[in-house]
Amino acid sequence: MPAGSLRTRPSLSLRRLGSTLVLGLVLSLSGTAMLLVRPVSPAAAYPTSSVVLNGHGYGHGIGMSQWGSLGYALGADNGGGNFTYQQILSHYYGNTSLHTLGDGTAPVAFNGGNVNVAMTEVNGGDTIVTAQSGNVNYPGGSAVAVRFQLVSPGNYTIYTSGGCGGDPGSTPWAQVATGINNPTASPATANVPLFLCGPNLTLHGTLTALANSTGAARTVNTVPLEQYVQDVAPAESPTTWAALGSANPGTPGFNWGFQQSEAQTVASRSYVEASPGGYGGYADICDSTACQAYPGTRYETATSIAAAAQTAGQVMVINTTNTVADTQYSSSSGGYSAGAQFPAVVDAGDAICLPSACNPHHNWTASIPVATIDAAYPQIGTLSALTVTSRNGLGDFGGRVQHLTLAGSNGSVSVSGDAFAAAFNLQSDWFGVGNQPSGGVGGYWINAGDGGVFSFGNASFHGSTGNITLNKPVVGMAATRDGGGYWEVASDGGVFSFGNATFHGSTGNITLNKPMVGMAATPSGGGYWLVASDGGVFSFGDAAFHGSTGSLKLNRPIVGMVPTHDGGGYWLIASDGGLFAFGDAAFHGSLGNNPPPTPIVGVAPSADGGGYWMLEANATVHAFGDAPPVSPSGSSPGLATANSPMAAMIPDIGGGGFDVVDQTGQAFSFGDAPYFGDVATTINGYSGRVVGIAVSPG
Repeated sequence: MPAGSLRTRPSLSLRRLGSTLVLGLVLSLSGTAMLLVRPVSPAAAYPTSSVVLNGHGYGHGIGMSQWGSLGYALGADNGGGNFTYQQILSHYYGNTSLHTLGDGTAPVAFNGGNVNVAMTEVNGGDTIVTAQSGNVNYPGGSAVAVRFQLVSPGNYTIYTSGGCGGDPGSTPWAQVATGINNPTASPATANVPLFLCGPNLTLHGTLTALANSTGAARTVNTVPLEQYVQDVAPAESPTTWAALGSANPGTPGFNWGFQQSEAQTVASRSYVEASPGGYGGYADICDSTACQAYPGTRYETATSIAAAAQTAGQVMVINTTNTVADTQYSSSSGGYSAGAQFPAVVDAGDAICLPSACNPHHNWTASIPVATIDAAYPQIGTLSALTVTSRNGLGDFGGRVQHLTLAGSNGSVSVSGDAFAAAFNLQSDWFGVGNQPSGGVGGYWINAGDGGVFSFGNASFHGSTGNITLNKPVVGMAATRDGGGYWEVASDGGVFSFGNATFHGSTGNITLNKPMVGMAATPSGGGYWLVASDGGVFSFGDAAFHGSTGSLKLNRPIVGMVPTHDGGGYWLIASDGGLFAFGDAAFHGSLGNNPPPTPIVGVAPSADGGGYWMLEANATVHAFGDAPPVSPSGSSPGLATANSPMAAMIPDIGGGGFDVVDQTGQAFSFGDAPYFGDVATTINGYSGRVVGIAVSPG
């Protein structure tokens, strides 16, 4: 692997967290509910000729980021300061400890301290060897050049000559032995590297000609462990990085960048020690994302030799099992490691961008022609929508893509995020779709009854009451216009402001006739309404009072409110589907005279306010006026398998769809509202009770 062109090892397919797909959707037309067992595929063609993806990172993101480790070594990590290689390894490889092979804690190096490397470049061909200087030893003699040619499984004919060129059995090659079982070539002089003709690799150690399980020729390089890692590490991370940064007083003669070289060396040593069975019984070598690079001495330098010597025998050991950790690594995490066998961590170093070194993979953009996607998945016909259906919940966009759905004129197909990334040669499976309708939604917040706030997509966490003992539980939230803050409201009317959300007042010190059940922000973000279960409306800031049901005797309590797009009115919704319109909010029908089997929990207006959707606790969606029936934009795994009763719904900014959440924190999106992840998917066994959702603009 060329120095400076970093490998993303190993394969993306090594990590598969799993999720099911959208299975069902409940809709209604003009107030008549109906159940669909499959998502409705969008009929319209994709709006542009290419799908634009905005992404982060290069590779699978498991374990150490090579660019991130450089950022930490140089102190380009948001104030974390210069990290030693020990600190770098501890950060990325949680639940492990640094030990030295044979120290009584870490296992002893396998195979007597040697590594067996299957040289895949010459699989099935002759093994032709010369020495960098002097002769090559072979069974029965020595020569300048030796050729091993497989005759039958395990048995070889040996030829000698004065160089690599020529055909076996003819000048300059002379046959010197036959029927030799698994012959080995070694340098005639100690510590002189061998030269493997064909792939033109210079190698430490010895070369043995074998036959693999199918009887084909295999060449194996047996090399001392420390010589192996001094050659692997510079092939994975360029040793030129070692010269970056200021002088490191803790390592005289080296700059801080050398700490990255040492971290890479320990990770490479641990990786090969953790998998001695590796590639068919050998450490693997190949030029792909599935392997640890081993190009012999090609990139070996005084720096890589020093890094191996100063970390000699050191490996990362799993604390609970006392075994060497499978220390996977990749070029760039994008700012958040992927988890898997090591705890996921924020990777501040990955964003490094100094005059001396700037990570080109931290952020990236890719454009895939729609025709290319159609050709790769012909079963869908012509692409109409690409929808992410589940993410890992870590970082921007809601994290790495676990599954996505491609919908087209002939149907849809679900693929894993890493399979999609591999199909189109994307740098990673962490990306967002940049050029299809999103309803103006860039993310959302989900809040719980204890005031905990969970952020997804571009929604930033600004604080919460999750660590405060409240007088009464939180019942809802609303966000500011620019997404720079939000409010939470408790059932006693107490309002809590975070970020740039301004406190305009509350009813926390007033004895209410009935408890609060929700709130809504004005379009300007300069005020908000609070609504109680009797329909009493309380206006603060620039929120205008347009009326209420506080003086009416209701059949069922009010459960929520939503303003019109201009803030000139609002709708109140009761649990029996009764709807009350005030100001410029128009009445388009309700379920008040025909209550649904489970309570209504929320309402969302259509784009022009000429209709609205109502959400039932059992996940039935009722449409009125010009609110169209909509199919899921993305959900995990789908309303048909919701874990608990629905909790809340909120329209997207454009009014062409809505987001909903159930009481366990499972989120679902409809129309042009995207899905960015949810609490239930991110936190296994979450035991809180979710009460609301708020949209962040995007």
